Amino acid sequence: MDQPTDPATSAASEGASSTGEPAAARVPSQPGSRASRERVAETRYRRYATNLRLWQRNRAWWQSDIGTGAKLRYYGDLIASYTRCARGRARRVRYLNRSFAYDNVATPLNLQTYPREVGRDVLGNLRPGFTPRNVLDIGGNLGQFAVTLRHFVPEAEVDVFEPNGLILPQLEANTAPLEGVRVWPYALAPRPVDEMFFDPGRSATGSLLADQVDSLGTPRRLAVRSVSDPSSVTGHQEYDLVKIDVAGYELEVLKCLGGMTVHYLYVEVSGLRGVYPHSELLMLMRRQFGDFRVVFQGRCDRRTVNYPLLLEFAG
Repeated sequence: MDQPTDPATSAASEGASSTGEPAAARVPSQPGSRASRERVAETRYRRYATNLRLWQRNRAWWQSDIGTGAKLRYYGDLIASYTRCARGRARRVRYLNRSFAYDNVATPLNLQTYPREVGRDVLGNLRPGFTPRNVLDIGGNLGQFAVTLRHFVPEAEVDVFEPNGLILPQLEANTAPLEGVRVWPYALAPRPVDEMFFDPGRSATGSLLADQVDSLGTPRRLAVRSVSDPSSVTGHQEYDLVKIDVAGYELEVLKCLGGMTVHYLYVEVSGLRGVYPHSELLMLMRRQFGDFRVVFQGRCDRRTVNYPLLLEFAG
């Protein structure tokens, strides 16, 4: 999901990473290009849109199906987390009754959107009586989706793929207490890839495509490992629910799922900056998984950067 800039990381991004490792190499920029001008215009629009997000997050938080007491307590947890952060202590927040580690100072605010997204947009649109017990989370980031899903479905087993090695310590810390959640440090790609692009301190903006990184500066390169078939490491060929959030790389990830049985597919579809026709994406879904019904779609128009889509497959 999109996240505002973390000013606390701007200085660190010029030298070493927060883990003490050398900073990743910069991607050469072309400031005079059309793509660069479009990115500047889009960034200005994003900054304006960010002013509305606090209200949107809080609305999503109060529309979720968690208890009123838990919702109220979270505001105190936010204050406590930011107080620790200001004192240079570990970035953690109490979320859904468990400690959640993060890299971006906006993450505790962004977490407010997940209970409604997972509880209502996804689980609330599955057919009556269907419970996802085997889930594939592609683009797991810090574990926001997996942790929230397990809050609503404690018995679900989740395979999480996340190639960004800089945030694996946080992801593993967030999911380690959850038995049945497995983390796989790989990108999914039909052809081998060895690097991804990201904005330091804003891990949710990373992508295997440099021009898809939501960066206010110049994105950095980071070495990654990839696999072309998730079942080669997970051992599973069938999933009740597959979630994909890979910042423009959806089409290529879907190619890696050929031959698998998928009952529900929840994907963050690229809009404004999409690198593929939506028709190609939908035709590939039908070709690989069969006929489907759209059971949820987020609001979108010509300016939408991305939007969620939930598909239910026959059989």
